[in-house]
Parts: sequence; C-alpha cells; structure tokens
Amino acid sequence: MQRFVPGQRWISETQGELGLGLVVAVDGRRVEIAYRATGQERIYALPEAPLVRLELTAGEHVRDRDGRDLTILSVANDAGLFIYRCEDVQGAVVALSESQIDDRLRFNRPHQRLMSGRLDPDHWFDLRWRTWLQGMREAGSPVRGLVGARVGLIPHQLEIAAEVARRDAPRVLLADEVGLGKTIEAGLILHRMLLTGRAQRVLVITPEPLLHQWLVEMRRRFNLRFALFDHARFASISDPNPFLADQQVLCSLDWIIRSAAARRALVEGQWDLLVVDEAHHLDWSQTAASPEYRLVADLAERTPGVLLLTATPEQLGRAGHFGRLRLLDPQRFRDYASFLAEEADYAPVAAAAAHLLDGRALGDADRTLIAARLGDLDGLDAETILQRLLDRHGTGRVMFRNTRASIPGFPGRDLLPYPLPEPDAYRAGSDTAERLAPERAHGPAWSEIDPRVDWLVELLRRLRPEKLLLICTAADTVLDLRDVLLRRAGIHAAVFHEEMDIRERDRAAAYFASAEDGTQILLCSEIGSEGRNFQFAHHLVLFDLPLDPDLLEQRIGRLDRIGQTRRVQIHVPYLAGGPGEVLFRWYAEGLHAFSAICPAAPAVYARLREDLTAALAHPQGADALVAEARVLSARINGELAAGRDRLLELHSHRPERSAALVEAIERVDADGDLADYLKRFWDGFGVEHESAPGHSWVVRPGAHMLQETFPELPEEGVTLTFDRATALSHEHWEFMTREHPMVLAAMELLSASDLGTSALTIVRDARFKRASLLLEALYVAECQAPSYLEAGRFLPPTLLRLLIDESGANLAETIPHDDLQGHCLNHNHKLARTLLESRGERLVSMIEFGERLARAAVVDLRRDATARMQTLLGEELDRLRALARVNPNVRPQEIAALEDRREQLAQALAKTHLRLDALRLVVTG
Repeated sequence: MQRFVPGQRWISETQGELGLGLVVAVDGRRVEIAYRATGQERIYALPEAPLVRLELTAGEHVRDRDGRDLTILSVANDAGLFIYRCEDVQGAVVALSESQIDDRLRFNRPHQRLMSGRLDPDHWFDLRWRTWLQGMREAGSPVRGLVGARVGLIPHQLEIAAEVARRDAPRVLLADEVGLGKTIEAGLILHRMLLTGRAQRVLVITPEPLLHQWLVEMRRRFNLRFALFDHARFASISDPNPFLADQQVLCSLDWIIRSAAARRALVEGQWDLLVVDEAHHLDWSQTAASPEYRLVADLAERTPGVLLLTATPEQLGRAGHFGRLRLLDPQRFRDYASFLAEEADYAPVAAAAAHLLDGRALGDADRTLIAARLGDLDGLDAETILQRLLDRHGTGRVMFRNTRASIPGFPGRDLLPYPLPEPDAYRAGSDTAERLAPERAHGPAWSEIDPRVDWLVELLRRLRPEKLLLICTAADTVLDLRDVLLRRAGIHAAVFHEEMDIRERDRAAAYFASAEDGTQILLCSEIGSEGRNFQFAHHLVLFDLPLDPDLLEQRIGRLDRIGQTRRVQIHVPYLAGGPGEVLFRWYAEGLHAFSAICPAAPAVYARLREDLTAALAHPQGADALVAEARVLSARINGELAAGRDRLLELHSHRPERSAALVEAIERVDADGDLADYLKRFWDGFGVEHESAPGHSWVVRPGAHMLQETFPELPEEGVTLTFDRATALSHEHWEFMTREHPMVLAAMELLSASDLGTSALTIVRDARFKRASLLLEALYVAECQAPSYLEAGRFLPPTLLRLLIDESGANLAETIPHDDLQGHCLNHNHKLARTLLESRGERLVSMIEFGERLARAAVVDLRRDATARMQTLLGEELDRLRALARVNPNVRPQEIAALEDRREQLAQALAKTHLRLDALRLVVTG
C-alpha cells in the first residue's frame, strides 16, 4: 500500500474532472483528499482508493499558486513530499513543494490512460482536436481582440484601436469629435490589451453622470466586468487597499476628489492602464492646476499606459490642451512657450499638406516650406511626401482626432418644427423655469391641457409603423406620457429612465428594438441620451429642449451616428410665444444645432449664457440674442475650420489600413466553424440548445451535464446570436465570437482536463485491405512566456497531428482527421482491453516513433517563429529609431521596451517545449 502524506498531490482515476487533489488528512485506513479547484472533498478507503500519485519529471512544465510558469529541472523527495527544482521564465531557479502547485492545473497522461484502457467517447477526442485548432486560429489572428466586441465595423475606430493597442504602454489622447465613438475606441483598446495580456489592472475614471454609460458599454459591448467603486463599496472592503480587490475598476472623479482615503489608495493601486474620460475638465495653467488635474498627474506618473478622452481638446484654451499632453509625456511637453512656438512653426506645414490632400499641386512657397523639413522633393509623389510629413508630425503619435468632415457615413438631419399654442394656464406662470417645463409644475393634470400630447398621438398614427425615440428631461414626464398614450390611444410605449435598474432598461430597449412584436415608441428621460444607440430608428422627438447645447447634441447623437442608414428626422414641438419658442430659435437660428453638429456651441453658450437667460424671461429680446449667437457661432466655427489639422486627421485614419482590418474581421464573421464547434461542445457536455427566431439560439443548463455548471451559462439560460448585425440590434442577447468568455472558458475547460486524451475506434474503410493499427497522436508545442510578451503572436500553442501506421510511416497528410469516423469502444471494455493487450508492444513502439517525429517538427517551429519575430520586431525597431530622429514624440522608453521585449522573446521561444496531449488508437479493416 502506498504511503499517503499530507501535502501530496493525487489524481482520481474515476473522476478526473475533480482536478488536482491535495492530501489533507490520513486517518488509519482512510485518506481525505481536497480538490480545491472544484471545491470538492472526498474520503477514500485504503488500500482500494482509485488514486494515482502525481509524479512530475525533469523537463515538464508546471505553475505555482502565485501564477508563475516554471520548468522542472530536477526532483527530490523530502519526507514523502516531492520537491521540484524549477526555473521560471526569467531564468531564476526556485524550489517548489508539490503542495504549492496550482490547484487548477490539469495533468494529462494520454499514454498511461490508453495503455490501461481508460478510454473516452470519440467525440471528446474530436473536440480536443477542434479546440486546439480554434485556439491556434485565435492566437495568430491579426485582428485578435477586435473581433469579439459588439460594435459595427467602423474603419477609423478599428484602426485607432489596432495602432494604440500594439504599442508598449500606450499614452495617447483620443480626441475624435462627438458621435465618432471615443468610448468604443477606448473599449477596443482595453479589450485587446486585456485579451493579449498587455494589461491586467485597469482603472477608468469618469465624471459621475457617465458611470452608468461606461459600466453598460464595457459589459454589453466588450464583456468586460468592471467593479464600480463608490464610498459604500470602498468602505465595505477590509483590505488595506480596497482597490487591489478587483482587476478592472470604474469610479467617478468627483467621489475620488472628495475622499482623501480613496485618493491615496487609488494612487497606490499599481495600475497597468489608466483611462480618463471627459479629460477637458482637467484644468491646468502655467500658474495653477485643479485638484482633479493633480490627481490624474499622480496616477499618470505611476501608470505605464494612459488614455485620455475628450471631444474638445482645445475648447478651454491652448494652455489646457498643453496640460493634457503634459500628462502623457512630461519630458516631451515640459515648456508651454516652446510648445506654442513649435505649433506655430508647424501650422503652415499642415496647411501645405492640406493642399496635397485636396489633390492640388504645391506652389513654390509650399514646396520651399516642405523641402526645408524633408530635403529635396524631386521624384517624390504626393503620397510619399505626406507619409514623411506624418513621421515628423507635431503631436501625431500622442493624439488622434477624427472629425465628421473627414469621416464618411453620417446621413444628415432634417428639422421638423411644430409651433403649438401655449395654454393659458401655462402662460399665467411668471417663472421662466415653470414655463419651460410646465409638465413638472402643473401636476398630473398637465397632460389634459398640453397640446403636445395630442400632437404626439397624431404623429405616431401618421408615421406608423416607423419607430420613434422620444427624449425629455424628467422621469415623471416619461411615466405620465406612457399612461396617457395607453389611455387615449391604446399605444403601449416602452419607457427608459434613471429609476429603472439595468435589467429593466435592457428589456425596454429590447422591446423597442424588436421588429416583429416591439413597440413603436421608446420614451426616455435624459439618461436616454447617454450610453445607448438606436440607429435602427430614424425619428427623434425632442419633447422639451435642454439649456446645455452639449446635452442637445447627445440627444441627437443617439440616432445621428455612424451606422445610421437614413436621414434623421428631428421633430420639435414647442409652445409658441413664450420661452419655449426663444429656446427653439436659439438652437435653430442662432447655433444651427439641429441641422448639423455645431463645434462652437459650447463656447457660444458660455459667452452668451446670461443673455439667453434674460431672453427666456423676456422673449422680446430674442431677435437680438439670435442675431448675436448666429454671428458668434459662425466666427468660431470658421476659426475652428481654418485651424483644422488635415495631417493629424490623416494620421488618425488611413483608409487602406482600416479597410484591411474590416475585411479581416468580416472573414472571421463569415466563418461558420465557431457555431458548429460550440454546438458539438454543448451536445457533449449535456447543455440544451435550440434555434430561435431572428438568427438566435436559446441555451440552457441540461438535466444531466458533466458538471453542475457550464462556463458563463446562467441557471436561467441565455439567448445568443452568432450574427453581428443581429447582436447590434439586440443588445440583451449575447454576441458569440471566438473571444466571448463562454468560448474561451469552454476551450480552457476541455484543454485543461483529461477528457478526450485517450480513445479507441474501429473504422470500416475500403482503403484498408486488411486489419491494421493507426495511432493518431495530438502534440502541442507551447512557448511559456509572460503574457505581456505576446509570444502567441509568433508561436501560439500549436497542434501537431501525427497518424502513425505499424510500419512507422506518418499518414497525417493523406488521411484527414475527419475521415477516421467509426465505432468507439469506450463502453466495450472487454474488447478494448483484448486489443490493447494483444498489440501492446507494437503500440509502445508506435508511440516512441511518433515522439521522435514530433520533436523534430518542434525544432522547425521554434526556428521559424524566432526568425519571424526577429524580422517583424526588427522592422518595428528600425521604424521607431528612424522616427525618433525626426519626431521627439517617440519616447526613448518605447524603443528600450521593444528592444527588451525582443530579447526576452528570443529566450522564451528557444525554450518552446512539446507536450503529448491526446492519443487515439484506430483499428482499421
């Protein structure tokens, strides 16, 4: 009888799914084993315990409980416990007791399992093969991290994400105009960096009103589950630093500034990537900086990667813009006067580049100006000149800014005004705020006298069945409108407001989105202008108007976004003769904010706010206000257009690059392999699934699953789709891609288990004239390296399939895996054992021959991967070094990091090892 000692590692022969066991107690003729990875405990009687001791040998790979990947150098025995002498990925030698091995590791022994007759159903061997193929395809994809997001394939967003996410510790300002998708760009960058291991700890800081938007966007679009921190959550965690309890954290700038304890803990949070939304609120001047700016500066100094987001980078002046660039690179942007001089020197170059972009020939002055920076221009075409100018571009590498003028795809807007008579009861009010929002001042009876209600009923009837999105300021107005529409017209409206929880909002959005049985209208409070996009609708009803022009643009932006297929119809009912008409004219005639985005609107509002307030109280002053606003907005918009940096826009979006990304993702989307793979997996695991309307599937836990739960599958089940267009219009459904957590977890579940590692199949095939043996062996070549090195880009875990016959020939090229379908013997133990015992000696020699073939193949894999890495990273280093000579925005740290990465990758690839993953004996006849 084997001697059991606490701390030893054992594996169950009959319940391999329990995972790696740890001896916790030995009592006479009983042993207690804890399977901590699955939360199970078992007590076995001795000596009949169905357990196998885990004995590792030199050359094998293991992981400790701290997550370190180790290679075993030698083994010693200390009082019944194995002590492994190991080397980590940095080359340091460490001692590892077997009790400290990661409980989640699975140790497959395909050879021993096959020879002892422990066989699995054939479909699990098939799924192992398909799982490794899926993993290889994913790890080597040039669009890895971009495929799995629930987003439309918008070229400039994909290009920015791909460019930024591939940098070591990116520090950039995302400054696209409103409606161009900065949040999506940031989410794509986060998703790709987290998936590839370039970042693990991420902090997102936003203004308080945007917390919900970010939480929903990250979960719904990117499957990223951020922990939302506020005072209550912070206080409820007893750790010395509560922020260390979660890897992805979301919190508001307002709360952090108010809490000194949270501020200290946040700065000490050891983040890999910092994201700050609405960064134009970070005030800086040469003489002072706001508390918010100082906090972000402290964080940026300690955090390798920084993303700042703002649609108005220079709205509050050049000094503020310089201050934000300073957060990204304080060495490069340390002197404001030098920055202004450099920008002034650069402005005429950008103007000359604009001539080239417009297809115009360069004049003598422009040629002289550009030649002073590039040298002789003879023989250079316009494209080459532009590329070289981009390399020397002022803030190009740290700032991305696309404008609506440079990005196609916006459909345009049509204003449809409806002047309505103001009721006497409303006109009697002396307070301006009351007359602007009478529905909140007159109680529930307002709907009986307000002409906007009858107007809305008639509009719905006239436009039926087209869908309408209505946005107003208050939740009470939304609820009143829902009731009156049902009572007067029998119209069932969906509602969306801040007092609903996230699930309720999801259901309302889904009810509105459904083309078959959904509602015609969604009634939203102001929160409807945040975080949700409804491009499938084309009619927007502005039941009231906000004072802040940014809020108005946010409302319109729910429909007027890239992806909208028709012109947006903006319906504005207003009460004539009072402050409502003044506010309408301010927007329509003064700012022209309904017909197009008005970049000058925030500045005009800030300058004329008091005049607007006066005109709302005294409508007779409206003409003068509108005239002044019209002149001022035209002047500011002109100045902004004149200062438009076309070279920066070209840097921010190069159509030929983005087109290649879109095409690559479309090819992945069109590939039906994932749906087939998952359905096979669900069938094998015991998960129930059935097709449903609208390109969807309903998936539920089955009554007889292999385990109590399936990864990422809730008890109540889930509706999902494999179609991107469907996922975009049904945000409450899961969008299933190779990068979805369910797919990744299912693949890890299988590859880490022993399911499918040994099988025996009888195949009847006319190609085989007599009974013979074939051994199908699946080997995996793996490079153990820290995730941030992205070794999988050059050598992902690579499947080597061999098919060895009794003469030692490898038939894998001539007989595909799918051709070997037959009768599995996992339930016929007597026949299986007879076959294995009678041909055991021959089988051993076939396994040994296959091992030699696989080891020779891995040498070639290692050499080719190293050559590919040296070529690609060498080219990137050459490009960065050349850029650094002409563009100070290329930081020396970036070049040094890439050099170090290349050296570490060379060492890691040289240690690529081979592992036997599964064996299938095929008896042919």
